[in-house]
Amino acid sequence: MKRYKDFNHQKYNKKPIRGKKNPFSFLSQRSIVVIGSIAVLLFSIKIFAQPISSALAGLLKESSSSVALILNQKDLKQTDNITTVLLLGVDQREEGQTSLTDTIMLANYNHTTKEITMVSAPRDLWVTVPAFGEVYEHGTKINAVYSLGDVYEYSSDGSQGEWDGGIGLLTKVLEENIGIPIHYFALVNFKGFINIVDAVGGIDMYVENAFTDYEYPKTGYENAPWNTRWEVVTFEQGWQRMDGETALKYARSRHAYGPQGSDFARAARQQAVIIALKDKVLSTETLFNLNTLRQLFTTLSSEFASSIGITELPTFYNLYNQIGDFSNITSIVLTNDPSQEGGLLYQPSPEDYGGAFALIPTNGWDEIRTFVHDAIHTENRNETESVTQ
Repeated sequence: MKRYKDFNHQKYNKKPIRGKKNPFSFLSQRSIVVIGSIAVLLFSIKIFAQPISSALAGLLKESSSSVALILNQKDLKQTDNITTVLLLGVDQREEGQTSLTDTIMLANYNHTTKEITMVSAPRDLWVTVPAFGEVYEHGTKINAVYSLGDVYEYSSDGSQGEWDGGIGLLTKVLEENIGIPIHYFALVNFKGFINIVDAVGGIDMYVENAFTDYEYPKTGYENAPWNTRWEVVTFEQGWQRMDGETALKYARSRHAYGPQGSDFARAARQQAVIIALKDKVLSTETLFNLNTLRQLFTTLSSEFASSIGITELPTFYNLYNQIGDFSNITSIVLTNDPSQEGGLLYQPSPEDYGGAFALIPTNGWDEIRTFVHDAIHTENRNETESVTQ
């Protein structure tokens, strides 16, 4: 098999992502794409109004307000009463450059307890990629898996319920390592988020804690000399009107000195951005402005992708209404901080991983799978708590 390129550092000739073997007919019509986008957005608005790590994928779901009614509703796919949606925020760059998944989250809805559990995987999580086509089995960071499957055209070989391309490979890796069957996916790129924020005229943010990040990645400088790849971003305390670029920097920053450089501080900032965007999109200022709605329509048409079929849209919309205030939401971050729930990872020596900063399970993947299974099957936890009381 041919040796693939290092997807964290090298350029490649980008090839288009291929969809599921069962084609998404709704993606062929622009208006239906938008309806699909709105359905996922409505379902996710309140989900992502909770603290989560790496929530850029959730930002795409914060727009839109209502969805057209469609007949012939279809029940949501589920396994053991759990429906799981893979939410991705992709750093899709210019032609010839790597597109990394900056955000990887699994939104799990428990049909029995009506509760939602968000599981976030860190971008530095080290996983094993199975051999396929010209690619041999190897280890890599999980944020490179999408690009690997996209470029080398991963194929599910017609397996029922599986996708091809980057989505297919990432789904397979997540299911095998974390142990959650994935039923749907929703994907947005950074350009889409920027355009959504700009379309609504920016968002008003209150910066609770000032910080400066001296290593924020500059777009287009991914392969430049190391000392030229970064820019300095500073946010002062207080109210600010942020355009799309500024809001993205505020949400993505991860190298600030002090507490704001932690994953948990970034999760709090992302939550604030999401709430602000949701409020702006659902405001009368937006909903009664045809030009703004037109721009949102254009963005959702070109920068959003989802596997949710047209017959499943009313079910997602009804689910959004049934859940109510979304107060029963649990947010879990797989991290290397043992003091936190989900602190089941550790950082090995970079020398053992080609000099890369990587995170691996402290006690193996079985512990991860058991932890995640127990976290999303909240009915078991509730029963245990009832017995002990």
